[in-house]
Order: sequence, then structure tokens, then C-alpha cells
Amino acid sequence: MERRSLMLAMGGFVGALGGGVLGAGPAAAAVTGGGTVVDVTAHGAKGDGTADDTAAFKSALVALKAVAGPATLLIPPGTYRTGAGLVVGAGTTVSAYGARIVRTGNNGGLLKNFDSVTPVYGYQGAGSIAVLGGTWDMRGGVFSTQSDAIGFAHCEGVLIKDCTFVDTPSAHAIELNAVKNAAVVNCVFDGHHPGDGASLTMKEAVQITCATEGNLPAPAYDATPCEDVLITGCTLRPGTTTGPFGALCGDHWGAKGVSHRRIRVIGNTVEKSGAYGIRAADWQDSVIADNVISGTASHAVYLNSPQGNALSGITVTGNTIRDVEGSGGISVTVGTGGARHRSVTVSGNTITSVKGEAGIYATQTDGLTISRNTVTTTLRTSPTGNCQAIHVQNSPNAIVTGNSVSDVQGDGIGVDSAATGTLVADNTILTTTGHGISAGVGGATLRGNRITGAATYAVRVGGNAAGTFVQGNTVGTVTGGASGVAIGVMAGSTDTWVVGNDLTGRGAGVPAIVDSGTGTTAVQNAV
Repeated sequence: MERRSLMLAMGGFVGALGGGVLGAGPAAAAVTGGGTVVDVTAHGAKGDGTADDTAAFKSALVALKAVAGPATLLIPPGTYRTGAGLVVGAGTTVSAYGARIVRTGNNGGLLKNFDSVTPVYGYQGAGSIAVLGGTWDMRGGVFSTQSDAIGFAHCEGVLIKDCTFVDTPSAHAIELNAVKNAAVVNCVFDGHHPGDGASLTMKEAVQITCATEGNLPAPAYDATPCEDVLITGCTLRPGTTTGPFGALCGDHWGAKGVSHRRIRVIGNTVEKSGAYGIRAADWQDSVIADNVISGTASHAVYLNSPQGNALSGITVTGNTIRDVEGSGGISVTVGTGGARHRSVTVSGNTITSVKGEAGIYATQTDGLTISRNTVTTTLRTSPTGNCQAIHVQNSPNAIVTGNSVSDVQGDGIGVDSAATGTLVADNTILTTTGHGISAGVGGATLRGNRITGAATYAVRVGGNAAGTFVQGNTVGTVTGGASGVAIGVMAGSTDTWVVGNDLTGRGAGVPAIVDSGTGTTAVQNAV
């Protein structure tokens, strides 16, 4: 699968590197991209962890740039101390398997494709670049000025594979700034240092962003976005000497009206994060799939735009999420005054132990589908607070189907705040301290759900609801304050239909249906 994914992400560029690049693993002594090979040791680099290899690296770069056509900078196994970053040109492969490149000063990043002076527009900068292997040690605990480890801007064709990034100070391990056709594969992000005081929660290991002056010093600042980016097989670690990054990937900046397209984040592991697992900021036509995310301080998967742009065509599927301490497992939000999102699908995810707002939360999204997810152990943040396993707001005609929900310190599924016409069907809800399903919007359909162990109502039709249809649901034991009331139709609701529900397992002693609404029709229910 990896070869196919890489080829899709990188197009002809990966093919140009040859089968050796795609098949290489961390144990490979050297991988080249074809053409001339320039070995840094042939230019005097010692790689003994003691010598200053800056001059040797500079000499090797001069030789590399003199080559016509593709070329490889070979950094053999060893520990290389350098006080200057590498600026590589088009068609360059940097092969560093077994090498450790150690920064020895506050001299910026270790590798980039731009000079910070010459304006480049669109994707016209130095591209077709591969960085293969190596441990890239920024030593942020000693050299704390904010800096990315490596960065690429205004280019097409970037492959970063089998790299480990250590102790990055207050910035990103990798910045993709106005980059098209990029892949970050099998990389490890180990530690993020607070450096000069920048917020750790706002720094992604891989930033996917557009060309603005607030990001990389890489003119022109023409707001060119990123397109066709693959991040796969990567690991975000807690950090062996310091804390973690704020997210595996995403953005905290952006520009009004600028979106990144065809971003794929597939098969990665987040062991711990200072805020988010994956932050999908300003993405369109993108996929977040098959990731394992744990130990996030806020949201595990967060769909949002810092600049209020609309996200669209996003699929979040097959992810395993656990131990979220802050806000939500998968959250789709819009800031004040932001544009509404479109066509978001959240399906087939497994979410366990979320302490916050909801296991899955979505608002202001047209064309929202939440299906086939398993949400277990959703916890409130305070003893008097509420939470939901699944919560939908301001998203008309949303579809919430086939989900399995259990052990919720609040409501199983909540639909409110103008989520009119929402379909809640064929869900299984077990053990809630609140309602099984709570719907407070007009035109909702609650059909074919199985609800057992609700502590208040199994189904609650709220006071703002009009024309709610409650049909064919099966209610098991109802405990707590309602003591057997399966369906509650609240005062202020109008024209509710309660039809063909099986309420025989609810318990006894009180009516199966409590109706305080206006114009309610209750027929053919088994009580």
C-alpha cells in the first residue's frame, strides 16, 4: 500500500528516484536518487560527533550545485556537527541513513530549499527533492531561538522519508509552505522544546500552510496553498527530553480565502500531543484515515479554519482514538463569523475515553454524515457538566446512523441548535447518565435506535422541536430520575409523532410516554 500511496502523492517525481528509494528502510546504508553522488566525507566531514563539519558540508554543497541534473548528497553513518543549514537545489536527494546531524548554534534550520531573499511564485522554486533517513537534532534545549528543522517553500515534488526529528525549538520539524506533491513517510517526531516562549500547543510537527509573511521567511508572500500532500507511517512521540508538539500536522495560521487540497493523513501514530492529534485547517477534498491517536490535551482530530474558511469534502474514517483529556475526540467547529463547512463524513472510527465536550462533535456543517462509529466512555469535565457521545448542532439534514455508544456521563446522542431535519437511525446506545437521544430541533427523525440503560429519558423531544418523528425504536431498561419513562415529549414541542416503538423493556411504575407537548400523536407503541 505504501508504494501505491507514494506514487499517487508524488507523481512522476517518486518514479524518478527509482525503486531503491521506495523500498529502502532505516537500515539502508545509502540510497541515491540517480546522477552524481557527492559524499560529505570526501569533502572532509569526520562524522565523529566532535569535529566541526560545517566547512565540509558547505564544500559538498558547492560541488552538488555544480552538477547538471539530479544529484545525491550522501551523509554516511556518523554524527555530524554543523553550524550552518543546508540549502539544496532542484533534483537533490539527501541520503542520511545512519547519520545524526546536530545543530551547533542558533543558525536556523538544518535544511531548506530557499534563500529567504529571492522571491519565488507559485510552485516555481527548487523541487523534486528527497530527504531520506537521518536523525535531525535541533538541540532546542541549548539553541532556543525559534526555528523549523527543515522547510520547503514554493515548490513541487518533496519526499521526506525515514527521518527522525529531535528537540525542535518553538517551531515545526517540517514546514510545507506552498508545496505541491509532497509525502512525509515513516518519520518520527521526538520532542518539542519551548525555546523562546512560543506556545507549544500551536506548533505542529508538520505544518501545512500557505505563503504568507507570518510563516516562513520565503518570499513571495502570494498565499499559494499546499496541494496533494501525503503523511503516512509517522509517529509523534511525547519527547524523551522535553514535551510533545501541539499536533502531528496541520496549521495555526493560514489566510482568508485560501484552502489546501487533497491532504491525506493515513496510518500514523500519535502517542501524545500538547493539544491536537491532527489539525485539519483549511483543508478540502482530504482524508484522515487509519490513524492511532492517544494522549491529546484537546481534540484528537480537529476540523477548523483559523481564518474562517470553509472546509469541504473531508472524510475522517477508521481512526482509533483514546485518552483525550480536553475537548473532543473528533470535532468539527467554526469560529465566530466563519464560513459553514460542507460535505464532512465521520465514519468507522473507534473512540474511547474522551473527557470533554463530546466523543464526536460537529456544528455548522452542510452535508454532514456520522456513521458506524464506536464511542465508549465519554466523561464530563466537571461533576455538574454534561457531555455527549455524539453531538450535532447547526447542521441541517445531518445523518447520524449505525453508531454504537456506551458509558456516557451525559447524553448518548444530542441534536440541537438548528440541526433541523436530522436523521438519527439504527444507533445502539447503552448506559448514559443523561438521555439516550435528546433532540430539540424541528423535523428530526429518530428511527430504529436501540437504547438501554438511560438514566433519564431514553428519547427526549425538546421544547423547541416541531414535527419530530419517533418511530420503531427499541427501549430497554430506563433507570434514574425517569424510573421507566421511555419517551418524554417536553412542553413547547409541537406536532410530534411517536409511532411503533417497542417500550416493553423500560421497567414499570410510570407511564411509558410522558407528553407535555402540543399536537402529539402516539400510536401503535408497545408499552
